[in-house]
Amino acid sequence: MNFRKIVSLSIGFSFVILLITGILSYFQVYSRSTATLHTVFGILFSIGILWHLKNNFRSLKIYLKSKILVFIVCIGFAFFLAVYYQIVPFNILMDYGATQKATTKKELNRSMYEVLEMNTIHDLKLSIDVLRSEHYWHPQMAIWIEDKNGNYVETLFVSKATAKGLFFGGRSKDNFKDFDEKKDASGDYRRVNALPVWSHKRNVKYADGLYVPPSNNPLPDAISGETFTDNFQLITSTKERSEFILKIEINVAFDDNESYSAYDFPDDETFHNGTGQLGQPSIIFEARIDMNDEKSYYLMDLIGHGHHSGQNGIIYSDVSSLTTAKKIIERIVIGVKS
Repeated sequence: MNFRKIVSLSIGFSFVILLITGILSYFQVYSRSTATLHTVFGILFSIGILWHLKNNFRSLKIYLKSKILVFIVCIGFAFFLAVYYQIVPFNILMDYGATQKATTKKELNRSMYEVLEMNTIHDLKLSIDVLRSEHYWHPQMAIWIEDKNGNYVETLFVSKATAKGLFFGGRSKDNFKDFDEKKDASGDYRRVNALPVWSHKRNVKYADGLYVPPSNNPLPDAISGETFTDNFQLITSTKERSEFILKIEINVAFDDNESYSAYDFPDDETFHNGTGQLGQPSIIFEARIDMNDEKSYYLMDLIGHGHHSGQNGIIYSDVSSLTTAKKIIERIVIGVKS
């Protein structure tokens, strides 16, 4: 077997592996094994292509003089711009893949935990232990404290994308041209429906009338962090107080169901075409902490959901319309120590 055949067969085999791993990456949640296979065979494929170009250099020189080269370059550049700026249908293609990931059940790995320590300078130590369930998928999350009467006190943690106004999306087949112009003009994009209970409870209204932090006025790094991708434990602290309420709001995008779909809320522009993303609303957990009862651990309860497009901070106690959203979290345990 000569060298040309070896190169050609290697390119063909690498292409098959890249095709399979690419499809798996599109439809399934992140897998290190799949990503490694895709990367390694991508490198082998690239090396094979370089050898292929070397072996066919004379023919390529002739092709480069052809007028069709200009056509190919223009088409390739047009595709590059369309993909980069997420123009229809490429944004729809990526949203569909994200939807498949969000609605796919995942095998639970109860032994894997991410541990994050932040802002541990105060006397009352808190550990927030979250065990995910089968529909946990890159959620936005806010953890905050209220006094015993429900008044906002402080935020302990909020996902970086929400804290920094780093979201990008909200396009539809009807609005993407105008949306791009508005996005470039405003300089930021925010999902007002991601964590509406937390944002309204915090009650900081920005210049554009929204309650979600913009990119030019982000929340500090001391209370923000990357999205937790698995079970996690947050170790933090707060000032000493005898009674308080700890709340957690969680939201997974693209998990629409029969109650929260493209056919629901037709008059709600935010839900369909604005700064929202189609899906079930956020879910809210609560634990009432009383330091006088000498308990060291509290199990959080699911108490309701937020507004579907983030128009208010009301907690809706009826969760009968939720499906996979109720399977994001298995349980949350709060540990307290003064």
